[in-house]
Amino acid sequence: MMTGLMGLGGGFASAAPEVQTWPTDAAGAHGGSAAAAVSGWYATSETAGDRVEIRDVRGDLQREITRAEILPLLNWMTLDGSGDGPTALAWSRSGRSLFIAVHDDENGPGGGGGSDAVLRYDTATDQLGVFALVDLGDVTAEHIHPALLHHAGRLYVGGDPGEIEVHRAERNDTSSFAPLATVDLGAPVRGLAADRALGLLYAATDTGLWRSPLSAVPPVFEAVGPVVDARAIAHTGHFGGFATTGLYVLDQGGARVLHVPDVQAAGFLSYDPADYLTPGEPWHDLAATACGRLLAAGDAGASIISDTSDHRLGFEAWVEDEFAQVVTFAKGLVSPDGEPAGWVIDADVTQGGSLFHPATPDGAAWVVLALLMNDHLYSDSEARDTVREILTRHAGLAGDGIVPARSADGIYQHWIDPTTGNVKPGWPDEYATLSTMKIVLAADRARRFYPGDAGIVAAADGIIDGVTNWSSYIQPGTDALYFRAAPGGGPTGGAAGGFHEGIIFIEQAAEFGGATGPLDRWLNRGLWPTASFVNSMPVTTNQPGGHLAAFVSLYSWLVQEPFRASPSWGEHIAHLLGSNSAWTDDRASRYMTVFSAGTTKPEWGGYNADSLSNHPGDITTFPSLMAFCADGSTAPAVAAYHAYRFGARQPFRSGASILFRRSEVDPGYQPNAAGLPDVVLGGLGLSELIRPGAVDAVLSTGYGESGCLADLAPPAGVLDLADIGAFVDAFVMQGPAADVAAPFGVLDLADVNAFVASFVAGCP
Repeated sequence: MMTGLMGLGGGFASAAPEVQTWPTDAAGAHGGSAAAAVSGWYATSETAGDRVEIRDVRGDLQREITRAEILPLLNWMTLDGSGDGPTALAWSRSGRSLFIAVHDDENGPGGGGGSDAVLRYDTATDQLGVFALVDLGDVTAEHIHPALLHHAGRLYVGGDPGEIEVHRAERNDTSSFAPLATVDLGAPVRGLAADRALGLLYAATDTGLWRSPLSAVPPVFEAVGPVVDARAIAHTGHFGGFATTGLYVLDQGGARVLHVPDVQAAGFLSYDPADYLTPGEPWHDLAATACGRLLAAGDAGASIISDTSDHRLGFEAWVEDEFAQVVTFAKGLVSPDGEPAGWVIDADVTQGGSLFHPATPDGAAWVVLALLMNDHLYSDSEARDTVREILTRHAGLAGDGIVPARSADGIYQHWIDPTTGNVKPGWPDEYATLSTMKIVLAADRARRFYPGDAGIVAAADGIIDGVTNWSSYIQPGTDALYFRAAPGGGPTGGAAGGFHEGIIFIEQAAEFGGATGPLDRWLNRGLWPTASFVNSMPVTTNQPGGHLAAFVSLYSWLVQEPFRASPSWGEHIAHLLGSNSAWTDDRASRYMTVFSAGTTKPEWGGYNADSLSNHPGDITTFPSLMAFCADGSTAPAVAAYHAYRFGARQPFRSGASILFRRSEVDPGYQPNAAGLPDVVLGGLGLSELIRPGAVDAVLSTGYGESGCLADLAPPAGVLDLADIGAFVDAFVMQGPAADVAAPFGVLDLADVNAFVASFVAGCP
């Protein structure tokens, strides 16, 4: 394999490619490769069997599109084992849409369209359809190498005739009957790529490289420089180190990859590309990935290429590090400035700043959940003691007598002064049901996780049993939830109906207060209003046409067993991510954008629950993006990793450096504070990628007096070989799941006997 010297003019010797095999289930030549620009979607196509494989960052197959699915859509074609079929691929920026160019030598279906076609696959709805009829060129050659590119709601299609068609492909466009514009480069178009940062569109013909402003429709091209028998191009702003970003050209019939630095491709320096590598077998396509690599497809299958000059954390290492940074953030807010033990300050501030938020039950709850998960994943020796300390404080059992203020019904004061336990001066005086539901949730999960710790169980019981009169906070007839309680008991102020995060309180009211009817209705999506940013993807909300911040649904996605088990709510989560993805695609935003709550500029509202309906500053909230991973999906995590690769982490006073919020309008803006409720959900989402089953094992367990010691693995409530395997793994790895009998902190025969006894007993 040949490596080249590269840099601004062909100069740094430290860079070297590393090529690995990318998994494919199909033998033979692969004609196309593509990867989403800001998310973790990858695809390759092969023409012998006429199929497309969609995989995640780990190479695991997510979806296969076969000839049997393609032919009914293109019934005039006679696809076979030759070089016809799905050749070129292009993802939308977020990975919501995959465009597939399919060619054949048959005549088209009539009506003035071309004889070939572009299909569109929607990852959010699992729908495949014909997007446009096109003319891709001569199919007598073994590989015709057409080109596709999606950018900012436009699809560019290039092929053998030498023309590039520009089609509108915005969020609600499932088909295009005619291009918006056409430009002729005079030679077959083999590659298309976009440099979003510089606003440039690149095209490669057999013999030349061209550029145009991305804003121009039709494109207005000028020559960049010559190439030899080009096959594909790819642009990346974060491949390898600084000197290895830019344009990569697959030429010499697929036998060579050239590197063209941005300053050359954009015309700031003279065109002088460097040889980057020579594949062992010719490649037919090349794509840049969100994870900082290149994905190639060729005669020998598919390959993934990284570069030795890249000194960032790899994806898997970043997942663990981001989770660890969130835990550091959480731990840093437990009595950070000498407050009495067990109080948790609600928010951290930027590095060098001074904390100014009160203590909250909300923050305490998220710290407890983060510590439970850290203990589950890494046997955190500090977690149990800190959890006990926090719960003891909030149960009113601390030795110093400082007790958190609660209403007569046990509803907690939201903004607490750690020195008194009452409302902090200058902050709203409110007894909050949403704060109460969070600390109740954390207490329940803690006593299930540490069933043998008498201090934790007693404190958790004090928190949970201290809440009474549950059903009075649910409005009769509407099932709306009151957000505030009167000090003397009962609700005060207004109530809000579904759907919102109060469904957690509704579930607790069913479990601890016997109010089961409201939960059944809250879980029925058909009873609640909807909003549609994309016509085919309605999401559940609390007012018709008005979207909610993403965290509202993601809390339940992390911690509620009936919500996670529901196919209908699973569809809602898919539509929610797909809708935010559609915004990302139409705007071609810098990062994968998910609108959720958090700190903003004063002129943008100071603190805002951003949504698709209301998002001043166009700020993406990375923790909510990562929380979508709670079902094991890696694509949202790769989207966050992409932001990390561009330096989007922010340092905080606690010492944590995390992905929090970044603005599309003002890229340099960094919030002055970040609240625990807006941060920890992201780390908890990533936990599912660190140890599959973690979310169900720790967070989404249902409610009860104590956990079943033997029910360690999904499906929850079923004792089977998976539970035995989980216990054995935990015991061998010295994990907390195996430490189920006194003395705690010591794994011995008592733990084995306790597990066996629980299993034999069947567990309640």
